[in-house]
Amino acid sequence: MEINTNVSLTVMAAFTLGMSSMLTGLNFVTTFHRMRDRRMGLMQIPLFTWSLYATAWVQILATPVISITLLLVVAERLFSIGIFDPDRGGDPILYQHLFWMYSHPAVYIMILPGMGVISEIIPVFSRKSIFGYKAIVWSSMAIAVAGSLVWAHHMYTSGMSDVSVFIFSLLTFLVAIPSAVKVFSWIATMYKGSIEMTPPLLLSLIFIYLFSVGGLTGLVLGAVGTDIHVHDTQFVVSHFHFVMFGGTGFAFFAALHFWWPKMFGIMYDFKKAYIGSVLAAVGFLFHYVPMFILGLQGMPRRYYDYLPKYETGNFLAGFGAIILCAGILLMFVNLFMSFKKRVPAPANPWGGTTLEWMVPSPPPMHNFTETPEIKSFPYDFTAIATEMEKEE
Repeated sequence: MEINTNVSLTVMAAFTLGMSSMLTGLNFVTTFHRMRDRRMGLMQIPLFTWSLYATAWVQILATPVISITLLLVVAERLFSIGIFDPDRGGDPILYQHLFWMYSHPAVYIMILPGMGVISEIIPVFSRKSIFGYKAIVWSSMAIAVAGSLVWAHHMYTSGMSDVSVFIFSLLTFLVAIPSAVKVFSWIATMYKGSIEMTPPLLLSLIFIYLFSVGGLTGLVLGAVGTDIHVHDTQFVVSHFHFVMFGGTGFAFFAALHFWWPKMFGIMYDFKKAYIGSVLAAVGFLFHYVPMFILGLQGMPRRYYDYLPKYETGNFLAGFGAIILCAGILLMFVNLFMSFKKRVPAPANPWGGTTLEWMVPSPPPMHNFTETPEIKSFPYDFTAIATEMEKEE
């Protein structure tokens, strides 16, 4: 046993982090059920809150799997028990199963809140009620459930039976349906809407495109025939980042620009936000699209060096990374420069309908100085449209 390494210490640090994740999920579920206003029914809750609720259940149910796995790793190292180490009679494939039983649901822990953000932004800047509110709610819960059943699609090359491969491939295709429901609902919300282009909406549109590409390439990996050829290549790296960075990352940027006036009570420069968003999107595509090609050409992932035939793709990817970093840097510099210019933000700069826009910007201590009015539907823009007409 390697006694001069810090593997056990690192594993216990990850175990501690997993415990915090589970407790956070438990906190969110309890808050959702016990601390919301009694007048607010389940179908009156904003979609971002629903997305966090679904995420919290994944945290509670999936994280214990990796926590137990990490404890088994420590036990194996300290007591020389053969669990995963083949030299001690263990099975490394068992570790791979346990790892992916958590790590694939972890993808949804990251993307579900981002989907909730987009569900908040799209109706505000379309001046329309969200299309398919209940469908989005149930698709969030469906993703939380079905996303926990497809872990072995990462393991087609590990020697699974044909029956197992078929089942996990089928489940992988089925789990794409709830995500497609959300994308359809977002697009349908914008259809014939009174679109007002703002930095949050632009970033949301970028999210929809990049996430859709990530989802469609995920089907390539879900089908065993194609996955065998691109398994552990740069194709997988590109797919993963289209979902995680193109999805979660750009949803985070959209959320930051959407709620920045509410959080700090100041507005930012729209022009610089547009330029930064476009640069980040263009840089992202230049960085990750060549990786699809490199993967199809056979370049493995996790290699720091490569053959000369992969030089062009890697050059373009590096060039795109520079543009991507420049765009992100401009976005953050623009946001932080708003503290210097300090253009005051009104309580409801976007014309939103959910409860956070009913308090001053930034919010006072404890958020609400008086009991808020609970609407029968959180995305009813009738009153907002009437107020705007009066102001005109």
